[in-house]
Amino acid sequence: MKRSLYRLAAAASLAGLLLATAGASSRPRYGGAVRILLHDRANSLDPAGDEEHPAARDRIASFIFETLTQVDLQGRVHPKLASSWQCDAAKRVWRFNLRIADFHDGSPLTATDVAARIGSINPSWKVTATDRQTVSIDTGTPVLHLPELLALPRFSIAKGSEGGLVGTGPYRLKEWQAGDRAVLTAHEDYWGGRPYPDSLEFQMGATLREQLLERQLGPYTASELTLDQLRGLDTNSQNITLSRPSDLLVVMFLQSDSGTGKSGRKPVDPHVREALANAVNRSAISNLLLQKKGVPASGLLPQWLTGYEFLLPGKMNLEHARELRADTAALVIIPPIALAYDFADPLAKLVAERVALDAREAGLVVQPYGEPHINSRQARSSLNADAVLVRLPLASLEPSSALASYSQDLGLPAETATAALSAARPEDLFEVERKTLQDFRVIPIAHIPEVLWLNGAAHNWQQAPNGSWALDQLWVEGAR
Repeated sequence: MKRSLYRLAAAASLAGLLLATAGASSRPRYGGAVRILLHDRANSLDPAGDEEHPAARDRIASFIFETLTQVDLQGRVHPKLASSWQCDAAKRVWRFNLRIADFHDGSPLTATDVAARIGSINPSWKVTATDRQTVSIDTGTPVLHLPELLALPRFSIAKGSEGGLVGTGPYRLKEWQAGDRAVLTAHEDYWGGRPYPDSLEFQMGATLREQLLERQLGPYTASELTLDQLRGLDTNSQNITLSRPSDLLVVMFLQSDSGTGKSGRKPVDPHVREALANAVNRSAISNLLLQKKGVPASGLLPQWLTGYEFLLPGKMNLEHARELRADTAALVIIPPIALAYDFADPLAKLVAERVALDAREAGLVVQPYGEPHINSRQARSSLNADAVLVRLPLASLEPSSALASYSQDLGLPAETATAALSAARPEDLFEVERKTLQDFRVIPIAHIPEVLWLNGAAHNWQQAPNGSWALDQLWVEGAR
């Protein structure tokens, strides 16, 4: 009897020891390095710059630079560098009160710094410092969602020149090799409290060949994956997360109907563009090429974000496409459509070729070809192409701001962004998007998820529905 009691006591002690050990291992710890593999290369860290791969740039820059506001996972706006804000009854003049914070060079954040930065990003606004800690923004027209708009990465607050920008974020830049590597170290005096990891190391343009062969990340904490790389992994046994289908895969025609573009090419006839939009089999692209991880797109914003995308026309109608083509061919000669895609993206190549195949069924000729630079606005302006197939990240979980961001990425008229930011109801935003798509200069193809491969040593890594990262609570196992 006594021996049984001893055994029971020993078992209880062992269970208590294991419980205590488990609790200690799951307690956040300071220290360690977080190493991250990024699929694309960023050549600049300026959040307001015209970058070839803005998503890669924003991944890194978000730890260095901060915005006045932030949007949470439910699309609600909260303070960040701005502690509070007010606006007039017309929603035209806004005042933002700044919190006390320091730049990485030790200088304090002032309203003059903020006004200079935001004014340079949007010169059409009248931005002034009313006192040391208050910024006034006169947008000229009513903007209901200005706080949400200022949460976009391109409105991040930075000081200095391109070669020496400093921010106020939780990490400061220690090493920068454009297009290759970035090393960030923890900002000890960060206003929000020191982050747990000592450093973040980004390796850009990773092929993941060795990691995929060995089915492990090795020294890396996390890695971005593309859908074609996902085929090489067992998603059931690996720590892989997918965001909601959020990135927009879209065909964008480069020349407006008002005249010939810089490349000398004439605009594609609107009826031909409509015929192509009706010929594309979006379901086949999503099911076959995107492995059922993406969803067909009829709008710019995904259904899960707005609730109204299903109301926009986007289904394949081959008969109507052939009718439009025949009616147009009776009046004018329809030249082939040159469609450029990112030659470094195998998935883009497959989708472009599928678009060409679908177009052929409607009697249209689409000639896809790879280009090294199609994602930046400056590069697209000089392309000898009629249209481009691009992938655009969903910049915000607040629909009006997200649509306004797309309007800039797609080269839409300034009125589109203004209307989106003035939309008071979902019905108003739907009408803005419907009008944007009615001339078929922009043809949505699919919404695609962001894929992330995580090491088991990473704790509290949060991926938002649109694939962005929230790492303010991130820590790594074994850190000292």
